[in-house]
Amino acid sequence: MVDIDAVRDWLGRLPGGSPGRYADDWDAFQERDQPVVTLFGSYDTGKSSLLRRLLVDSGRDVPGWLTISARHETFEVNEVELGTCIVRDTPGFDVGASGVREQNSSRAMAAVGLTDVGIAVLTPQLVTAERDVLRRLFTRGWPAGTMWFVISRFDEAFGNPEYDPAGYRELGDRKVRELRDLFGLDDRVPVFVVSQDPFQTAGPVTDLGRDTWDEFRDWDGMQDLTNAFGAVSPSALPEWRHAAGQRYWSAVLDETLSVLRGQLADYAEQARVAAHGVDRRGQWERRLGNLDRAAQAGLEGLIDEVLRRSWESGSAADDLQRTVGEWFAKNEGHLDRLRQSIRKGKERDRALPTWAGFASLVGTLKSGENAATAPDGPGQISEHTKNIGGMLLGVLKTMTKDVGQTAGKQTKTLKMAEKVKPYLGTVEAALPLTVYLTKFVDQHLANRTRLNQDKAAAEMRQQVIAECMRLARDTWQPFVDDVRDEIVAQTKDQVDLDASLRQLVRQLQEAIVEGEGLSRAAARPLRETGA
Repeated sequence: MVDIDAVRDWLGRLPGGSPGRYADDWDAFQERDQPVVTLFGSYDTGKSSLLRRLLVDSGRDVPGWLTISARHETFEVNEVELGTCIVRDTPGFDVGASGVREQNSSRAMAAVGLTDVGIAVLTPQLVTAERDVLRRLFTRGWPAGTMWFVISRFDEAFGNPEYDPAGYRELGDRKVRELRDLFGLDDRVPVFVVSQDPFQTAGPVTDLGRDTWDEFRDWDGMQDLTNAFGAVSPSALPEWRHAAGQRYWSAVLDETLSVLRGQLADYAEQARVAAHGVDRRGQWERRLGNLDRAAQAGLEGLIDEVLRRSWESGSAADDLQRTVGEWFAKNEGHLDRLRQSIRKGKERDRALPTWAGFASLVGTLKSGENAATAPDGPGQISEHTKNIGGMLLGVLKTMTKDVGQTAGKQTKTLKMAEKVKPYLGTVEAALPLTVYLTKFVDQHLANRTRLNQDKAAAEMRQQVIAECMRLARDTWQPFVDDVRDEIVAQTKDQVDLDASLRQLVRQLQEAIVEGEGLSRAAARPLRETGA
């Protein structure tokens, strides 16, 4: 027995809160004081014509929404009062369909979730593609006598029942046995064989009288079905509603778990993409840091060597210009190779099948779209569970900050680099720096004759080295920052979503574990259901 209160509590604690109007739909159904009977099955099994016959035979007017056609005509769940019951006509199942027919199948399945008596309407061929769908419905726990089967339009399965009524009955009995064997049904499950409109006497007409089918009543099987409707009593409602609650909330639990598992698989994949981006950023930033440190260490040694070698000869400025220019050219090449590696790595990531899903998620978050849609009618379990996607998306938006802002804003150093960048890769790359250094060195060399040739000269050379390093680093830094900004821009979306996706995946895992515990606690042998 499913613990309904526990399921409702679990739904309310899902990430983002309860998905849909489960409780509202159930409470509205529970307040009904008449038994609800629902006709369901594949389209074109004769549900609408069966309901028309029942209404006409009872002297009731046929409502305008009820149409009779060989085409897929019923698109909504409609209901009408018949005797002590409320009878629902549902759209037909269409297993594997998409678009409107898929929505119709979803509406029909949801309507069966909120009913006291279910009537599966089948053609004489019984079931094919929808067998597994129907089997899931039959095993939901129906009290004895609350799941009926109607083998409809049976006159189409036999040449002419009027000429051979015994053969017609024998074929009907055989089909009943086949149906019971197909689903393992015992004798407590009512099965009716009917010809609701023999030889299509009424066709699509809805304004007709009871006498339309008088000549067929001896063999059309409708009297037994009519008597069964007449025996449906509100006195059985407490037991039926309890069973309906078990079916409904079991279905809610199962379908929600199924959707959550799908969402977990999707978000876990996106989380892996995000984590890969975090790893990428770390690797590229470490490579850039190593390259920068090695470059600066090499520069300090070069400047020291040039000034020590050329200090006395007076050629320090020329040597310094050439050496720093060569250093720039060499290390610019290192930066460029790293930049190319970053771009190629990103191209490879985007070519992976997993990237499309992540890019779609980022686009949805940035655009502010929400996948949630309001259910279009009571009992729409499948419609409710579809809203879980939009609900989780809202949770992710709340957890994720700054998603949607422009990635990779330019820094001051990047703007500086853009001004110097045209020179990069040539000896002239260091020209703005070396022109200044030349003047600086010449100034100090001009004053060296007035200085102590030992200690003072050495101190001055160290000052020159320090100033050259400072100026060189100031010129070099924008190029390093340019690559760093590109690393940040290339991995921004992944890094921004990493923590939020990991948190959402963890919440989904915890919710699924708890929901599966509720499902295991509710499990019991099928034979105990009494269906």
